[in-house]
Amino acid sequence: MLFRLGFFAAVILATSGAATAQVKVRIGDLAQSLNEIGSRAMIDQGIDRKYGIAAEYRAYPTLDGLFTAIRGKDVDIGFGGWTAIAQFRGKGLPVTMIFPVGRGVTVDVIVPASSPIRSIAELKGKKVGSFAGAAGTATVLFRVIASKFYGFDPGKTGDLQFAGPGLLPAFLDKGEIDAAVMFDPLAAKLEASGKYRSIGNLADAYKTATGDDFLWIGYSTNDDFMKAEPEALTNFTRAWLEALDYVKTHPEVFEAYGKKYGLDPAAVALLRERVLADYTTTWNEDRIATLRRFAELANEVMGAGYLDTVPAAAFSTRFDPRKQ
Repeated sequence: MLFRLGFFAAVILATSGAATAQVKVRIGDLAQSLNEIGSRAMIDQGIDRKYGIAAEYRAYPTLDGLFTAIRGKDVDIGFGGWTAIAQFRGKGLPVTMIFPVGRGVTVDVIVPASSPIRSIAELKGKKVGSFAGAAGTATVLFRVIASKFYGFDPGKTGDLQFAGPGLLPAFLDKGEIDAAVMFDPLAAKLEASGKYRSIGNLADAYKTATGDDFLWIGYSTNDDFMKAEPEALTNFTRAWLEALDYVKTHPEVFEAYGKKYGLDPAAVALLRERVLADYTTTWNEDRIATLRRFAELANEVMGAGYLDTVPAAAFSTRFDPRKQ
């Protein structure tokens, strides 16, 4: 009798262990990125474990560091501008974007409150700083808007400069630049302070001119992880969608984020409004077609070597659980 009880206990324990086994998913992101809000909600609320994954969130201080981790398979899921992922795939690197995240509502062109500049069109001949580097998605979007819709390209006239987002406000204060391409949370903090104001949101400007919603950020994975853990990728997106629902209905997550990064209540309120407007979950062939249209414009502005081709493998919708 004791033997039989022991046998059944062993079976129950083994079954329980198998049922709770979780696939580790390493998430890579840029430090202070707004993607941290959804990622932390997923982990802190146990949403990842609900779907059989164990998410680990890793923040990298620079985009170069993040993209090196994505390319080097040091992370399984990497947040980043979709243009970078498409560029990597076009150069033969095995990375694919599998879901959208943000439209770019949180990317503004900022000037000092006292500046006479009132619009992006007035930046011709002015010095503009960008946080995103020469080939970052936000920089490329700014150049496309300026070149295609306003008739000037600061990248070709030497009027475009690059620096970390924390340095750009000081450059504005000193008059070393006239405007700065900034992203939240710093953009919201600057605007809420009253010392700076926005002269245009890049995603809004692009949609006004083209009719297409812009896509700024998505998350990607690599070929090895797609082959080894396809179900984990689908479950990650299930968890991400549920985490977004949680964030939308729990404003305290923004208060915690604001406290961590020194935002006052006005900045937190503005940040929440913008982040919730920024989230996007539309992911289908029509949406991908809009990315290809932007890629053509970007190639014309940036020149040979930038998004010369956008292979089909740059994007995949197969891990969207809503299609299953």
